[in-house]
Amino acid sequence: MIKLPAILTLCCCFLLNAQSIKGDNCSLGNETGMTYSERNEQERSAAREDYRFEVSFGPESEGYIGRIFVKAYTPQSDEPAMEFERDLVERLAEAPSPEEAARWVNDTTDINFDGIPDLMVYIGLNAVGRVSEYYDGFVWDDEEKCFAMVLDFDLISNPVIHPDTKTITSTARTDAVEITTWTYAWVDGYLEVIDETTSTFGDE
Repeated sequence: MIKLPAILTLCCCFLLNAQSIKGDNCSLGNETGMTYSERNEQERSAAREDYRFEVSFGPESEGYIGRIFVKAYTPQSDEPAMEFERDLVERLAEAPSPEEAARWVNDTTDINFDGIPDLMVYIGLNAVGRVSEYYDGFVWDDEEKCFAMVLDFDLISNPVIHPDTKTITSTARTDAVEITTWTYAWVDGYLEVIDETTSTFGDE
């Protein structure tokens, strides 16, 4: 994907204030880039710690890499239990090495603070204006034994997880000399904005 205009980033940030973000079910279709295989009873009994992840990139177009592919496996099957793919926020000049690619998947952070590690997939950065990093988020559904995608998590710029306060903060440049920080908390299964703070350069 080509670089996003700064105005688009600004609009996305304002849009986040008007909507909640919740985990979807585990049977999402191709519209989100996430699919699950037809799982047998053994696969459905897979525990969270059974999952391992593989990351790849492609395809190459005009000399750039524009898409990320994530596959999740369990010991119960040689076939991927979960597959996820999507366009990167900004295309890459070359595919990351296997060592670098492994760092694009964070499966140790607890996003929803239920004591179970969830999943964050790095999808790149927008270098227009203040540099912003973006991720897709998935929470572990212990009842269904699968990952549920947190819709619109990819709109949260520079997410920082705070286990001590059970909040997630997001920062973005919202004006030429202005930085805004939003604080999110889980309320009845939804991520909601509970605080918004704006500061200008020089006040930090």
